[in-house]
Amino acid sequence: MTAIPRDLVAEALGLSPDALPPGDLPVARFAERWMGWLRATQGDAAPEQHPEFWTFALYGALASRAPDLCLDAVLASLALAASPDEAALIAAGPLEDLIAASGPAIIDRLEAEAPAQLRLRYALTGVWAEGSAGTPLWRRIEALRAGIPGLDDGAPLP
Repeated sequence: MTAIPRDLVAEALGLSPDALPPGDLPVARFAERWMGWLRATQGDAAPEQHPEFWTFALYGALASRAPDLCLDAVLASLALAASPDEAALIAAGPLEDLIAASGPAIIDRLEAEAPAQLRLRYALTGVWAEGSAGTPLWRRIEALRAGIPGLDDGAPLP
C-alpha cells in the first residue's frame, strides 16, 4: 500500500512530525479524507474552516514535492468519485495542479496509467492548459484524452 511519509505530511502542513499521529499516511486514507472535505464544503463560504482543510493543503504540496504520490492520490480520489461533478473538481483541482507544477516529471506515468484508467482519461478532459497550450506536454495530454466523451460534453462518470 502506498503511503505519504509522515515527515512530508508534517513539512507540508508546517508541523512537527511529533504533532501527527504515528506512522505514514496511507494514500487511500488521504483520498477518503480529502473527498470527505470536498463533499462537506461544496457551496461552503469558508471551506478553509472545515477540520479536514489540511487535506487541501497537503494535495498542493504533493503536486510539487511528490508528484508520484500526488498521482497515486488523484487516482484514489477518482476511484471514490460518485458523480461527474466530483470528477470535475478533482480534474480542475489536484490533477490540474499536478500537471501545472510537475507535468514534465509526471507525463510518462500519466501515459503509462491512462490506457487502463478510464476515469483518469475522463478527468483529463476537465484539465485546462493554463498557459501550456501548444507545448509538447500539452499535446501529450491532449492525446491521452482524445476520443473520450468528456466532462464538458456532459458525459457520465465511467
